[in-house]
Amino acid sequence: MRRFGLKRERTRERTREFTRCGLTLGVMCLGLWLLAGAGVAQDKVITKVSNEKVESILNAMDITFKKVPGKKDGVTFFDYDRNNYKIRLHNYDGKDLWIDALFNDKTSLEQVNQWNVQAKFSRAVLLKNPEGKETISLESQMDCAGGVTDGMIRQFINRFDGELKNFVKFLSKQ
Repeated sequence: MRRFGLKRERTRERTREFTRCGLTLGVMCLGLWLLAGAGVAQDKVITKVSNEKVESILNAMDITFKKVPGKKDGVTFFDYDRNNYKIRLHNYDGKDLWIDALFNDKTSLEQVNQWNVQAKFSRAVLLKNPEGKETISLESQMDCAGGVTDGMIRQFINRFDGELKNFVKFLSKQ
């Protein structure tokens, strides 16, 4: 009888040890998870992008720009050169960011449409001025009203750089 009691006691001790080890491991994992989450800096989500915010992001990206007021209230342009192209970033009252680059290359509407079929993050628009001169506008927009972060705006600008390079290659093949 005594032997049976010893086995039962040993089993209880082992069960307690496993329980303690499991709880300790669980607490350690939870602590690491909480520390990892606390250590990750997260951008603040904003629903209206101020001109000061655009300026600080462009400065942080080492982009030298010229700030130009638009003809309408709330519209501001940020003109800059990047990879030998003139780019304009538009801020429409903090609710919409628009970025574009203009090209004087001769192309057809079919070629512009071909770009638009294959492009994922931009569109090309064939513009005609009153004298009939054609210009191609490569552009992209970002709706900010639902909320954006600094990182999203940086990605928007960097993504346009990639689209611009691809568009230049596309035009050179035409």
